[in-house]
Order: sequence, then structure tokens, then C-alpha cells
Amino acid sequence: MGQCPSTSRRHQQRCRRRKLPTSSPSHAPEAAAVNALVADDSPAVAEDYTADLPEELLAVVFGLLGSGDRKRCSLVCRRWFAVEAASRLRLALDARAPFLAAAPGILARFPAVSKLALKCDRRSESIGDSTLSLVADRLGPGLRRLKLRSLRVVTDNGVAALAAAAINLRKLSVGSCAFSAKGIEAVIRSCLHLEELSIKRLRGLADSEPVAFSGLRLQSLCLKELYNGQCFSSLITQSPNLKTLKIIRCYGDWDPVLQAIPKEALLVELHLEKLQVSDRGVAALSGLEVLYLAKVPEVTDCGLAALATKSPCLRKLHVDGWKANRIGDRGLAAVAQKCASLQELVLIGVNLTSVSLELIAANCPALERLALCGSDTFGDVEISCVATKCAALRKLCIKACPVSDAGMDKLAQGCPRLVKVKVKKCQGVTLECAERLRASRNGSLAVNVDTPGGASELQDARSVDESGVLENAGSDTLPDDLDDRIGGPDLSCGSSGRPSRWKARMGALMSRSLSVSTFLRRPGNVQWNGAPCRFSKVWPFPRQLTCS
Repeated sequence: MGQCPSTSRRHQQRCRRRKLPTSSPSHAPEAAAVNALVADDSPAVAEDYTADLPEELLAVVFGLLGSGDRKRCSLVCRRWFAVEAASRLRLALDARAPFLAAAPGILARFPAVSKLALKCDRRSESIGDSTLSLVADRLGPGLRRLKLRSLRVVTDNGVAALAAAAINLRKLSVGSCAFSAKGIEAVIRSCLHLEELSIKRLRGLADSEPVAFSGLRLQSLCLKELYNGQCFSSLITQSPNLKTLKIIRCYGDWDPVLQAIPKEALLVELHLEKLQVSDRGVAALSGLEVLYLAKVPEVTDCGLAALATKSPCLRKLHVDGWKANRIGDRGLAAVAQKCASLQELVLIGVNLTSVSLELIAANCPALERLALCGSDTFGDVEISCVATKCAALRKLCIKACPVSDAGMDKLAQGCPRLVKVKVKKCQGVTLECAERLRASRNGSLAVNVDTPGGASELQDARSVDESGVLENAGSDTLPDDLDDRIGGPDLSCGSSGRPSRWKARMGALMSRSLSVSTFLRRPGNVQWNGAPCRFSKVWPFPRQLTCS
């Protein structure tokens, strides 16, 4: 029996879509040839081109991949799984309480880990001493860097057990934990190779006794948001190799601690922020090369001048005057006269004039980076002084200062080595001035101008942050402490799960128009699959949907 016309037509259409000849008798030889060709191209067992590569070379290739690519490569075959696990050096783990059940398998899979991060959510219960003991047994001798975040169940005994096993530890970072200074003392006593120590928001210091040990090889110490942080004064005054000291938002009087630092100390970098420090503590320091003074209103021109006299090799100076007007031309003039090696100067809320600028330009020929923010006295006269006398200047940042086009135009003929200029929140500077300035250097000068009506970036370049510090925001180099995330979500983004760069961009986007909130607002109670739900944040986007 023959086929109906509709059936034959559908068969021909299917063959035409596949680009195959129809089954008519006249095309039988071509159909047979095509079928043989399709049969030859059928999927076969893929050849493993990495079978001849040694495992050491395969591990090097895995080391060049990111965390996500490494995870995907480990699922290709058993050999890749074993090589990837044996060659992984960095590991970040979700340290909530349920991690204890999976810890033996995860730690056994990655025996070569030398950089470990244990991070717990601030609203969850963390692991305890038993998990730290397990980490000490599996990874202790090989650990070089350790980061502990929000481990509120861990005690001094757990930290001491881990420190006793991690004898080769070089760097320790502790934040938002609940153990006391005895745990830190156990680390210093056991880890003789410790070089970097960061202690942030340690909750158990209220009744802690002073730490009696000093770090023989300790080079960097950071104390942040501590109550009774003076119990670590011996680490500051008795560590012979300490070079970098950061004390940020710590309670209490810190003048006695700074005064107790010996004159022969190797301290070259000092950060003081939101601290009770006066001229007595600052004047006692000597030999500094990098100094950050942020929101320390008790430090005046006298203290800065005394420090400059004892630190002739000062290279970087950052001062956030906090509109207190305690530091001005007198202190900066002393810096200009005593510190001829000054290369970077960042002034925030400091009212300087051309008097100190002329001294800085005349006595500091190596000055390459200059940033001024929130200065009421830095105007066209001062910018003209910079343009005519700062011959070595390469980067200039001006924010919220009374400068205008008349002063900015002076930069076209001055500062021959200038490569970048950024102007932000200066109402007297227009986009036309930026165009003229850029055209004067034939496009070799990166000009970034933010006007009250909008922002205009005339050339892609590296940015300057809010505090005026010059940073390499456009660099492709990954940070050294970037950890691979295994066993949990990405905890480096903070409690909200969003990275800080994302928050900054969304904040800038949302600040343009607040009227959008009336359109993006969600109702308080909605239905989700038949169950009542509520949004924890209704503007501008719901962060979390909770169903009951």
C-alpha cells in the first residue's frame, strides 16, 4: 500500500531540514554514503591527552586556575580529582557548627593546605574546640597562614591546641572571636616563626591580664576595635623586629604605650586612627617612614613637628584632620624642612596654604603623589603653586576644595611629569577645563572630573578612593590573601553576602534619584506557593525572602 500525499510531504520536509537526500529510489546511493559518513562521526570514547603529563605538571596547571575552575576540573576524572586535592594550598571553610560532621572528610581530602580560613556567620553558632583539634591533627605542621572569623564558641584551650601543632605558622588573623588574651599568648609562645598578627574585635579582653611574651620574629601587628587592647603592649614595646604597627579604634589612653617604644626599635610604619593619642605619644616616636594619622584630634602641629624632627626619612604622610584645625601650616612646614624624602602626601580636612606648599615644593623634590580633600583654604593660588614648583609630581587628587578653572589651567604648563589628575566635588571646575587640560598633553594625561551635574572620565585610569589614597583599582593582579572557597558559600563578601564593590556601585546608582523607591517598594506580606511570606528589606531590593 502506498503512502498518502501528506505523509510523503512531511517526510520530505524532515529530510530537507536535516539536509539529507530523500528516500526516493533515484537518490539511494547518495543516501547510503551520507549514512556511512554520519556513522563515522558518531560519538566515540574521547582520548585523554593529559594521560602522559606527570602529576607535578598537572598540579602547576591547576595552580593557574581560579577557585571555580579548579572545582570543575576536579570532577573530570579520578586522576584530576586526586591531583587537584593534593595540590590545593588555599582553603576557606564555612565554620558553622554543622561543619564538624564533614570536617574529617574535607581535611583528609586536602592534606597540603597551608593557608586556611575558618569563617562563620555572625548570626550562627560556630565550631568549637573539637573542630580546631581536628584541624591541628590534620593540617597543623603545614599551616603557614590562618584566619579565624566569628568563632564565638572557641576558647583559649582550643586556640592553644591548634597553636601547639601549627609550629610553622607565619601569619594569624583573628576577628570577632570570644577567647581572651591567653589564646593569643599561647600562639606567641608556640609559633616562634610568627611574622604577622592581626587582632580585630576580640571579645574576651575585658578581664584579660597583660600578655607577658613578645614576638621574636613579629614584623607586623594590627589592633582594631579592642577594649583593653593595652594588654598587648609588650608585643609593641618588646618585639625587636616589629616594623609595622596599626592601632585603629581601640579604647583607652595609648600615650604610655607609644612612649615606651625604645628609640632603637625598627618601627618604620605607624597607623593611628580614632585613638586617644596626644602630642606626648607622637613626639616620642622616631625613625618612621610611613605615618597615618586619622581622626586623632589631640595631635597638633607641635606633635607633628617633633615627630618630623626625629623621622628625617619619612616617605608617606597621611593626615585626616577631621576638621579639628589642630594641624596646619606650622606642622607641614616642619615636615617640609626635616623630611626631604617625602614622596606621598595626603591631607584630609587640613587647612593648608601656599606658605607650607612652597616649602614642601622647595624642600621635597621627590614628591610624586599629592591628595587634598575638604580643605577650605586650598584654592587657585595653592594649585598654581603646585603647578609651578612641584616638578616631580605624577598624581594629583583634589576633592571638595575651592578651586576653579583658572587654577586648574595652570597645570597645563606646569608639572611636566604629571600623568593623572582627579577632581571631585569642586564646583568651580568644569568639563571644558578638563578637556583643555587633557588636550594640552596630547592625550597623555588622564583627567577625571566629577562635576555637580554628573561625572565625566576623559580617560580610563586608576582611581583615587574617598580618603584621597591613590590605589590601583584597575589592576588585574589578584590579592595575595585571596582564598579558595570550599565547603560553603563565599564568606568574603560580609554578612549580607554581597561584595563591597557591588555595594559601592549600587549605592552610587541609588543616590542619583530617591524617587525610584516609590516604584520599587514591595508589600510587606505576600504569598509564595500558597504560604505567607515577608520581605526583610523592601527598598530598594528584597534581600531575603522568609516563608512560614
